[in-house]
Amino acid sequence: MEKKILFLDLDGTLLNDEKEITPENRDAIEKAASLGHSIVVTTGRPLGSAKKQVERLGLTGPGCYAITSNGALICNTHTWDVVFQTGVSRDLIRPSFDAAYSFGLHAQTYSREYAVCEKAGREMEYYSRTTLLPYQVVEDAAAALIEDPVKLLFIDLDNKENLRNFQSHMEPFAREHSLDMFFSCDFYLEFLPHGINKGSGVHMLSRLLHVSPDNTIAAGDAENDITMLQASGTACVMANATAGMEAYADYITRRDNNHSGVAEIIEKFLL
Repeated sequence: MEKKILFLDLDGTLLNDEKEITPENRDAIEKAASLGHSIVVTTGRPLGSAKKQVERLGLTGPGCYAITSNGALICNTHTWDVVFQTGVSRDLIRPSFDAAYSFGLHAQTYSREYAVCEKAGREMEYYSRTTLLPYQVVEDAAAALIEDPVKLLFIDLDNKENLRNFQSHMEPFAREHSLDMFFSCDFYLEFLPHGINKGSGVHMLSRLLHVSPDNTIAAGDAENDITMLQASGTACVMANATAGMEAYADYITRRDNNHSGVAEIIEKFLL
């Protein structure tokens, strides 16, 4: 059997609504890995959060990798060496945050170990609780960081339309500074360097691991998964996916993220 890579989103895909991994999903991943296939966690979460899920799955052996921060940081999860990293210029934090505040949004960015914000509130508490990532509140996020952050994140837990309006407002700024903006869920809007996304991560790791695109499979549910689905040989979209995601699917699961839809994908395409 030829080696295959499964690029696997976390939230809304591998994880159920309680942010847990079902026993069926865990067993299927272990079976696929035992056959020599690679399971690559491919997530919008930063490394500190993704690392906890990778370790829970035991995907830390030789040849294991994770794509984090929507492609801005890729690491070898056996050694935890970073094989690729890029980021948003710290000079863009202040104008982006101030614009977000004018829309009543929560704004945050990242250091190596923490989410970093200037104003804590229920959005920060929700994010930290659901991603298992600790956070720091600082006076000036740009001044507090010692390197360019992997991305910027803006949150409105109640009104996606407000985030869409902010996105429209920021389009000239994003073009000027070569940023891409996209939703990772209904209430998270992300800013990343232009051209950096889950799809760029899929291309990079496929070349690194010498696996043909025909032997790559991706599983996702949301807008930030589109590039990953397009870059993979087989695009699997979850039954619970955001409306419109079916347009990017070669296969739509019968079971959703609460009923081990990832195990269904593994059984069909890897086992």
